[in-house]
Parts: sequence; C-alpha cells; structure tokens
Amino acid sequence: MSNPMQTHGAFSWMELHSGDGSKAKAFYTDLLGWGTEEIEMPGMTYTVIANGDEKIGGFPPEQSDTSRWLPYVTVDDVDARIEKAKSLGATIASEPMSVPGVGRMATLVDPVGGVIALITYEAPSAE
Repeated sequence: MSNPMQTHGAFSWMELHSGDGSKAKAFYTDLLGWGTEEIEMPGMTYTVIANGDEKIGGFPPEQSDTSRWLPYVTVDDVDARIEKAKSLGATIASEPMSVPGVGRMATLVDPVGGVIALITYEAPSAE
C-alpha cells in the first residue's frame, strides 16, 4: 500500500476546525476510539488524531466560528498547484506557507465552493 503522504493526489490528513476542540476530541475519541497526542509546534500545542498506530489528522487549537472538517491532499508542488488552481477558477483561502517539521501548505476554495488544503510534506530527516 502506498503512503498517502508521499502520493500526489492522495487524501492524507483531516483536521477538525471548531470552536470547542476539547468537546470535539471527547466526542470522537468516545465515538470512534481514536487516540490523541498533544505535540508542541511553533507557537501552539496541536492535537494529533491516531487510529491505532496511524496518525490520520488533528484538532488544531485555532478557534473557528463554523465547525468544519478540512481535508488535505498531497501534491508534488504546492505553489505550482495553487497557481494552476487560480487559473482554473479557484480562490485562495490561505496562501502557501511553510510549517517547520511538517511541510508547505495552502487552502483553496474550488469553483463550486468546496474547501480543500494542498500539502507537500517535508522529507523525513535522517537521524
């Protein structure tokens, strides 16, 4: 099975943006048996969601007026794909940015109103 974090076009991560991350975390861990892990990232503590040993998403700490799941799709080059998305009629909700230890990402709204994030993960460092 291929790794979705290394496969162009694959859904690879899901985040639940909400106004109450603790309530969402309690609901989904009870409902689905997901595990969670708090990790420190630059300027925030991020809650990673795990299904068994597989990390599948997260509950970011930012508050959101409207709760929504945000799917991430792995791409070969975030900047090039965002430019192509613009040429195809998308609007950009968040411009490409780099997150140390994670990768480069951006969020777009497609021509029919769908919201999706594109990401190119950093290559794992050799330790």
